[in-house]
Amino acid sequence: MEIVNNFFEVHGLDWANLVGVTTDGGPAMLGSRSGFQTLVKRRAPMVTRVHCFIHREALASKTLFDQHNTVFKGLVKVVNYIKSSALNTRLFKRFCQDMGSDFDVLLFYTSVWWLSAGNVLRVFQLREELDLFLQAQGKEEFQNVPMQSNLEFAYLVDIFGILNKLNLQLQGKGANLFSHQSIIKAFLDKLELWIVRVEGNNFIQFPYVDAMLRKKEAIQTQILNHLWKLRDEFQRYFPEVDRTKDGLSFIRNPFTTNVNSVPEDLQEEFLDLKNDFAI
Repeated sequence: MEIVNNFFEVHGLDWANLVGVTTDGGPAMLGSRSGFQTLVKRRAPMVTRVHCFIHREALASKTLFDQHNTVFKGLVKVVNYIKSSALNTRLFKRFCQDMGSDFDVLLFYTSVWWLSAGNVLRVFQLREELDLFLQAQGKEEFQNVPMQSNLEFAYLVDIFGILNKLNLQLQGKGANLFSHQSIIKAFLDKLELWIVRVEGNNFIQFPYVDAMLRKKEAIQTQILNHLWKLRDEFQRYFPEVDRTKDGLSFIRNPFTTNVNSVPEDLQEEFLDLKNDFAI
């Protein structure tokens, strides 16, 4: 912060003229007292603050309950056991080919590569092959890991697939604050919809869980708890997606916005735009 302040002084910049600050990365999110945006806010109280949407989405998505986390960590250990050895990798590949499997290679998971959590889908599709391979290897500590907790395993596949899709939507050229807010707001609305569906034993948005037939009812409470927690985390990391509070609704949809919600210096121009039906 001292470096930024010195830059302002050297170039004759006034903090009062600062209207927005955008940050990225973990160090900029140190907290409500020591974070960079908080320090800027002290200098320029009226500044609009924005942090990287993809980073916040990844942090909010890491919400897993103990039972799901235990299943996921067990699967990661199995994959790491095979992938850490070139011999085991070749043997497993040949094993899958001999069984006529659709896939014959496992994919690594790393916590710093957010999309890699979706690789659990590959493990789910090879769970029978993995179980048989580990039995042949005599790895008792890993035996039955790919086959146990099938319901939790199936839910992880479904939810990671959904979160991966959301993450990819936030990437690419041409993205802006409004498009990102729309994507996050739509996801929050979907979470509300999924909660209502699951409460009514409708798991259509979770195809791998839905394929478990009657067994899926046994995981209903776990899924609901996770969806509620996921919703709360996204609301905590994205408080600005409430379109009624950010003061920018007139930009998104000027034709339905009340003129009193628009800054005074823009009100007359706004009314010209609102009543220009030739646009």
